[in-house]
Amino acid sequence: MKISVLTATYNRANLLDKLYASLLINSNNCPDVQLEWLVMDDGSTDNTKRIMEEYCKERLIDIKYFYQENQGKMTAINNLVEHVTGQYMIDCDSDDYFADNAFKFMKER
Repeated sequence: MKISVLTATYNRANLLDKLYASLLINSNNCPDVQLEWLVMDDGSTDNTKRIMEEYCKERLIDIKYFYQENQGKMTAINNLVEHVTGQYMIDCDSDDYFADNAFKFMKER
């Protein structure tokens, strides 16, 4: 089973750590579920790009980072859908996060 998590973000660099941490926890709690995190930076002017590059360098989970000029959340999500490789996809806002057992729960259903 592979889950694709789609996140559109705009100037939320200060909030991405919590979402990233929840993805790592879920990846560790349910190692038989493959995970990819697709992030569309929708024209951020803060340090979102730098933070995402740091996450990518860690190689703890599969991350695909994209940048577009500001076009709004729905355009960002629609553009990410083209890159999904998982059987299941879920949208998670950049200011949100997953419960520690979310992927295990999804797998069991």
